[in-house]
Amino acid sequence: SNFDFGQVSMSAGKVSHIFKVRNAGGQALTVDKLYTSCMCTVATLITGGKKYGPFGMAGHGFIPKINASIASGSEADVEIVFDPAAHGPAGVGPIQRVIYLETSAGEKQFGIKAVVTP
Repeated sequence: SNFDFGQVSMSAGKVSHIFKVRNAGGQALTVDKLYTSCMCTVATLITGGKKYGPFGMAGHGFIPKINASIASGSEADVEIVFDPAAHGPAGVGPIQRVIYLETSAGEKQFGIKAVVTP
């Protein structure tokens, strides 16, 4: 549920990570929404051969309902892309961001962190 990018350079560009979401329940899981805690981070849901997103920070645009389904026993991917240059020179140093996945089973949170260098 958490991933550490370590040191990332603004000049090197965006970095990404994929979190796996497994539906261990006995019924299909409905994904309602996916959003992030900061404009520097976007998230995309990949399930059943389809991509939903990318979705950004709530409050910086409308976050639509996804209504995607993850079958019982199946997996989906949540791809996170972090842009270390999004905050400009003031964005140097340690960061922590949260990605929110709202489903029919409740909310799941993923965390990322990094140390941003010029």
